[in-house]
Amino acid sequence: MDRYAVFSSLFFRVYAGLWRAARPLLRRNKRLSDGWAERCVPVDWMGGEAPVDLWVQAASGGEAHLAVALLHALPERPALRVLVATWTRQGREVIETALPALRAARPWLTVLVRYAPLDEPAVVRRAVEAARPRVLALLETELWPGLLGACAEAGVPVHVINGRMTKTSYECYRIIASALRSLPLRGIHAVSAEDAERFARLFDRVAAPDEPQTVRPATVDVMPNIKFDRAVDTLSAPPSLELAPLFRDVSPLILLASVRKEEETRVVPWLGRLLRAWPDGAVVVAPRHMHRVGAWMSRLHDLGLRPRAATELEEGETCPPGSVLVWDRFGELPRLYAVADAAFVGGSFGLGGQNFLEALAAGLVPCVGPSLENFRWALGLDRLSAQPSLPSLEAAGLLHICPTPRAACECLLKPGPDPAERADVRERFLAWLTPRAGGAAYAARLLDAALDEAE
Repeated sequence: MDRYAVFSSLFFRVYAGLWRAARPLLRRNKRLSDGWAERCVPVDWMGGEAPVDLWVQAASGGEAHLAVALLHALPERPALRVLVATWTRQGREVIETALPALRAARPWLTVLVRYAPLDEPAVVRRAVEAARPRVLALLETELWPGLLGACAEAGVPVHVINGRMTKTSYECYRIIASALRSLPLRGIHAVSAEDAERFARLFDRVAAPDEPQTVRPATVDVMPNIKFDRAVDTLSAPPSLELAPLFRDVSPLILLASVRKEEETRVVPWLGRLLRAWPDGAVVVAPRHMHRVGAWMSRLHDLGLRPRAATELEEGETCPPGSVLVWDRFGELPRLYAVADAAFVGGSFGLGGQNFLEALAAGLVPCVGPSLENFRWALGLDRLSAQPSLPSLEAAGLLHICPTPRAACECLLKPGPDPAERADVRERFLAWLTPRAGGAAYAARLLDAALDEAE
């Protein structure tokens, strides 16, 4: 038994014990309690719909959107059964909402949706045995040791698709790298050279195609990011102005999007200044996590700003000048960007950033803070092997990077774009995206070949 196998055996004993000990606490977790019985993989987990050809693991809403794009790109087969497993209610809703369009466009494709099983080795082993996938695709950084171990035992080839590995994630995974190297990853397809290098250092061995129980040095490649495909698709239709009637009495409308808990004390002081500068305007705060809505409401009430939650609005009601709305409806950022005159995208003061491409798809150049290391792919700064000389998003005039909170507030005080300027932003953004697109088709070809190989 080699040193990787020895470490792996010890690791999984400890890992299983920690999961068993943590179960009572996890059961009370608000996010995990939703669908808890399904996460524990009961006997009828697959409801008689196994085996599946492909298992796609998508962490939450963002990865679920990638899964939908991937499913739409899969080459036609006589029949294909796909299980999409996700950890969150948001991820599940994304997939379930997409099912009618998938059925219409891909009648040969059957898509099953489940909450991802707890990664306790015994539980996830039951899930793999129940689903019996021929291939498993992990989206971005879904490196769950229990799932990987169960696939190793069952001989299921695993591919990482649209792989991303932040520096923080890499440092965490390094602790268990010896255990990971004993697991059979067939392929790692990362979205940048930086991500590929981190994966390579963790997974320097993958399963040989003809010898599932042996390992060979890993081949890690770089693929186009599927998120660019999603942005191109968004640009194919005009921005939705569904929310325009709500804000017809205010100008400008300023949006603070995806604000994280750690940024709240920096962002709150902006509100008074923005409303004083634009007395006929309004501010919408869209927290990154919905459980922070209550904290935002309390904080703004304490400041005498009399906020309203979006779900409190009556049908046909309009937002009066000087208002502050806390947006507590999930999935509506694209509609808010479409009617906003200025937008700040949070997570960018010391937290690595959040996705700001949706604002550009609406014709709005967003402002962000300087901390964007988790979204280098979206900046166009990654060392893409196929397109090394493309300009960054900032160099193309499609992003305002502000070094300080004060500078970000100043950016929001500038006049907003008129319709012609918004159309120009969309055109320039499409030109910037086009050479970077193609990730969904690339990944679909990889998985199509993997399914052929697994037959």
